[in-house]
Amino acid sequence: MAPPYVLRKKGKPDPTPARAEKRTASRFYQLKSGHALTGVYLKSVDNRPDDHCWWCDPDNNCGTQQTRDHLFKHCSRWKDQQAQLWARVKEETKRGKREWRVGDLLADDRCSPAVLDFLRTTYVGRAAPPVEENWDSDEEEEERAVAAAGVMGEEEEEPGG
Repeated sequence: MAPPYVLRKKGKPDPTPARAEKRTASRFYQLKSGHALTGVYLKSVDNRPDDHCWWCDPDNNCGTQQTRDHLFKHCSRWKDQQAQLWARVKEETKRGKREWRVGDLLADDRCSPAVLDFLRTTYVGRAAPPVEENWDSDEEEEERAVAAAGVMGEEEEEPGG
């Protein structure tokens, strides 16, 4: 039986993320462990109704899963930052984006500075915007519009009054 964890060859953790500011280092380690605030993870812990990417697909029309791979390689919201990330990774390692799995990218010490800069310049791994309630009927839609306009019905009472 294989051991559940194998210590890296160096025997020491990567010091670069440990020296980063706490907010960025926290997201780095969460992404590395697979417990970051991504659509897939939040759905798996019943914190969101779906796993769609809220950055490139705020209306959830295309249904793209928000995975680490999607956020680091394909999300249209971060394409400029992705280009910078992958240019630095290729310069440092001589391997292009298609040759990397995101888990391996996060584990490679040579890539840590580029990944940390990517996280500093994006909201990857940060909290999702709240999911809005779905209004099923025209009547409910009208009630929402009336409430938004501040019009109260005759039988309704002001909150706290």
